[in-house]
Amino acid sequence: MLLLLVSFIDVYAGLAGLISVFTSNILAKILGFNRINILKGAYGFNSLLVGLGIGLTYTPGLETLIVVIIASITTLLITIALEGILGKYYLPFLSIPFILGIWIILLAGRDLSALGLSQRGIYTTNEIYQLGGRKLTDFYIWIQNFDKPFFIKTYFLSLGAIFFQYNIIAGILIAAGLLYHSRISFILSLLGFATAFVFYKILGVNITQYGYTYIGFNYILTAIAIGGIFLVPNKYSFLSILFLLPIVVLITLSTSRLLAPYQLPVYSLPFNIIVLLFLYFLKLRTGKHKYLIEIVTQLNSPEKNLYFYNQAKSRFKWLEFFPVSLPFMGEWTVSQGEEGEYTHQGDWRYAWDFVILNNKGEQYSGSGNKLTDYYCYEKNVISPAAGVVVEINDGIDDNKIGNVNLIQNWGNSIVIKHTEYLYSQISHLKKGTFKVKKGDRIKKGDILAKCGNSGRSPFPHLHFQLQATPYVGSKTIDYPVDHYVKRLNNDFELHQYSKPKENETVSNIKTTELLKRVLNFIPGKKLKCTMNDIEETWTVNTDLLNNTYIYSEKTNSYAYLYNDGFIHYFKSFSGNKNSALFFFFIALYQVPAGFYKDMTVIDKLPPDITSNKPVKIINDFFAPFYSLINVDYIIKFKDINNELMPDYITMETQITERFLNKNINNLRFEITVEESGKITVKSNSVKLEVKL
Repeated sequence: MLLLLVSFIDVYAGLAGLISVFTSNILAKILGFNRINILKGAYGFNSLLVGLGIGLTYTPGLETLIVVIIASITTLLITIALEGILGKYYLPFLSIPFILGIWIILLAGRDLSALGLSQRGIYTTNEIYQLGGRKLTDFYIWIQNFDKPFFIKTYFLSLGAIFFQYNIIAGILIAAGLLYHSRISFILSLLGFATAFVFYKILGVNITQYGYTYIGFNYILTAIAIGGIFLVPNKYSFLSILFLLPIVVLITLSTSRLLAPYQLPVYSLPFNIIVLLFLYFLKLRTGKHKYLIEIVTQLNSPEKNLYFYNQAKSRFKWLEFFPVSLPFMGEWTVSQGEEGEYTHQGDWRYAWDFVILNNKGEQYSGSGNKLTDYYCYEKNVISPAAGVVVEINDGIDDNKIGNVNLIQNWGNSIVIKHTEYLYSQISHLKKGTFKVKKGDRIKKGDILAKCGNSGRSPFPHLHFQLQATPYVGSKTIDYPVDHYVKRLNNDFELHQYSKPKENETVSNIKTTELLKRVLNFIPGKKLKCTMNDIEETWTVNTDLLNNTYIYSEKTNSYAYLYNDGFIHYFKSFSGNKNSALFFFFIALYQVPAGFYKDMTVIDKLPPDITSNKPVKIINDFFAPFYSLINVDYIIKFKDINNELMPDYITMETQITERFLNKNINNLRFEITVEESGKITVKSNSVKLEVKL
């Protein structure tokens, strides 16, 4: 709203911008272009800037109106073309369409005699008086005459120039809006501007020209774009600004000289050049990136980008790793882990051997001299993930107990391709037990073969490894298992995107039908909700990007979720933090679909989930370097009345919010899931019932 106000400081310019936006968006919709981009404003913002520029440059009239409409259509054409060209390299078109569009009009305008140059802006005081009367005029004169540092004055003028407003009031309004919208963006704007300002001083560039031309917004926009929009805000993105801004200064000076003979303003050209070059430069990197991290899910706010990245880094590992499970059913124990004592060494160190043990820690019954004495022998082996069978070695006999086959080292084996450069290999299988053949497309959990004792295997066990190439015996890669439960005596621990260690007893999550059914929020469902005797209805929907969410029309709140069949996750929330949906969101933030008594699941809620706004605002300023807020989430399984056919399951959630490591808020919820499909969430102040 502040930006809208700024654009209408000059009413004719504001109207021209409004007409441009409507023209571009209506045309884009008629021609059938991407609806998501239209709704996001991607096809309109460059036209808006062109419209503002034309509205300020030329006198109002029918001729100017015609030029505004033609210019907005031209800008849309350039926008769509650049989207196609730069989109191939996953690069944004930024404000290049605006620059090209306004340059076309300025150059052509010299031959359009019907267009008259506007005199507005020369008598600014009179215009301010017409806009807001004597009081606003006095305030404007006071601001103009206020004895303020040149740096601050030029900073505000540069901000105002983004919307073609060359006065301090516009800059102050934009700065206020920027600070309200994003504390990180505000800090970055000051950092970018200050860096360029100091560089001007060091090089001896005429600093008055810096203020006169209002080109400082190039440095502000570059700092915000690199520091917080296209890269995850952190100390490295901030540091990169200190190196990039001097380059932007040089580009600004050189392009200004280059365009001077044509009497064309440089506008935001330096910002576009350096941001596109730097983003393209980063895309040519290989391997994992720890420092300058590109944004994958763009939330259009540095704070949201940062908090979502930190959340995704620990919670949503499927964004980084294709989910691969353990290749068996039931509980198995790691007899040899990574960097093993016998065979898992060198290029083959990332692998696991699994056996089944009884309660005494023994692998077999009886004497252990026969293959059939071993608990894992002839047990089904399953596919760890969906894929295509690319290799099968079969026909190798099982060894007698204590013997090994060093010539056919891997024994009967299968290799499955899951994605490019990700294959799984399972070895030491029993001859003739394969249920699949080479070329078969298989699903996660499909039976592949039976465990045997072939190859370099003195006793029945299962060898499992992940690799980048499709051959039996390929070098292993360091890669985690998506979810598994570790058991120690009668205690259970849930591990996510981790790696089992030697002597650990592990299993895939064994789902409980009641939890799996109740936590499966299928799009199209309607949920009846009652909180403290107040009723409302929720709906489960998907957005244009196929993200599932629960929506409360009464409170206009959204809770986004993800369910991989084994764990229910709530991903993000927007809306009223005093609503029933918000309490439902935090109480069931992460819930495994399998009941394990007394198992505790630990997670973290994002810092911006806090309802304490002053604390959140303070944290935003420090967040790129250190989060002052930590919100711990713990859910514990309490009781089940019947493990085979339960009528109810109870759980307990504990949420602890800490500021500077001091507890500032604690929430505790008791959760009951019933066979009827009802979920009850209770706390000291809330009783929430949700019926499926």
